[in-house]
Amino acid sequence: MPWILGCFKHVKIVFKNSMVSLPIIKGPRLQPNQTVGVIAPASPINQPEIEQGLKLLESFPFKIRLGRHLFDHLNYLAGPDQDRASDLHQMFSDPDIKAIFCARGGYGSARLLYNIDFDLIRRNPKIIVGFSDLTALLIATYKKSGLITFHGPTLSDLSKDKNWQNLSRLVTTSQRPQIFLKQGRIINKGRARGILLGGNLSTICSLLETSFLPSFEGVILFLEEKGESPYRLDRMLTHLLLSGRLDRLSALAIGQIVDCGERELVYNLLKERLRGLDIPVVMGLPIGHGNENRALPLGLPATLETERMLLKIEESAVC
Repeated sequence: MPWILGCFKHVKIVFKNSMVSLPIIKGPRLQPNQTVGVIAPASPINQPEIEQGLKLLESFPFKIRLGRHLFDHLNYLAGPDQDRASDLHQMFSDPDIKAIFCARGGYGSARLLYNIDFDLIRRNPKIIVGFSDLTALLIATYKKSGLITFHGPTLSDLSKDKNWQNLSRLVTTSQRPQIFLKQGRIINKGRARGILLGGNLSTICSLLETSFLPSFEGVILFLEEKGESPYRLDRMLTHLLLSGRLDRLSALAIGQIVDCGERELVYNLLKERLRGLDIPVVMGLPIGHGNENRALPLGLPATLETERMLLKIEESAVC
C-alpha cells in the first residue's frame, strides 16, 4: 500500500455486486495560517460572487490559493474539462494546500469523473467541500478513493446564515455534529444507523448505473433539490424507487426542496412517493439551497432518530 499522508481505518463497505475492503481516509484538520485552495469544477464564477466567502476564509486566518482556471468561462462551464480537472489535481498534489473549497455548483462536475486521478487523491487526502452539482465529484471521490468528503456550502454561499461557523467547526475540530431537524416533518417513524451519504437528487439520479455511485446498502441517504417542477421531482423519486436503490437504505432524510412548488404540494408528493419504504423517513434536514446549509461528512457512520428529530454523526470527520 502506498504511503498515505492522512489517517485511515479499514472497514468493509458493500458496493454494487461486490463486497470491497476499502481504507476510509480522513484529511487532516485545518489549522490557522494554513493554505487552502479554491477551484470551480462546474459552472463559471465571477470574483464578486465569492468575495465575501474569500474574506471569511482570510479572517480565520487562512492563506488562499486560487486555481489557475478559477475564473475561466466556456459557455455554461468554468473552462474546458481538462483545465478544471487540472486545477483539482494541482490542489490535491500540492502539499501546501490543506483543503479545497469549490466556488459554486451549477453543472459540469460529472464531466470530470473519467479524467480524475483518484489514486492521486488517495495518496494526498485532504478536505474538499461543495454541494449541488458537486455531489457528483464528492460521491465519486468517496467511492473511488475512500476519502471522506464534505457536503457543505460553496464559496458563493459561505457567508449565508451560520454556514461558515458550522463548517469551520467540522473541519477544524474533532466535533461530532448533532443536527436537530427543528422544522422537520415525519413521513415514517423510527431509528436507524448507517453510513451517511447524499446530496442533490437530480445529480444522484444521473449517476445511477455508473461505477461512480456507491451501494446504498444500509445507508442513511439525504437528498436536496432546487428549481425542479413537481412532476420532475416525482419522476426522479420514481426513478430511484424503480432502481431498487431505496429498498436497501437504513433511513432517508430530505433536505431543503427549494423553488419546486408550494410547500404542502411538495410534502404530499414526498409522502405519497416515500411512505411505502419500510425505514425512517423525515423532511426538514437543514442542508441544500436555502440560507442554512449545514455541512455533513460523506462516508461516516450516523444515527437518525425521528423521536428526537436528530441526525447524529458518530465520529470526527477529520484527523
